[in-house]
Amino acid sequence: MRYFRSNQHYRLTLAQTTIKAVKAYRIERIKSGMKFTCTHCAHSVTTMDFDAKAGNLRTQAATAINAHASKAHHEPLVVSPADGQQRSWR
Repeated sequence: MRYFRSNQHYRLTLAQTTIKAVKAYRIERIKSGMKFTCTHCAHSVTTMDFDAKAGNLRTQAATAINAHASKAHHEPLVVSPADGQQRSWR
């Protein structure tokens, strides 16, 4: 187990490791929006595939590609704790 002198350094290292371990897609800017591609296969969705009336287009695309990764590749869906999200707004 590694210990760090600075709590800030530890938090950054932990966050970087966590993000790298759970990301199920790559994001690419395209002419009319964003393209989300599965990291395990060629499956992709774009923000143009969704209706803005249903909410944020990027959120809908990320949800769809995460659902694909969960179903097709047996990747667990990652849900951020609500408390962590609230802290980011403070």
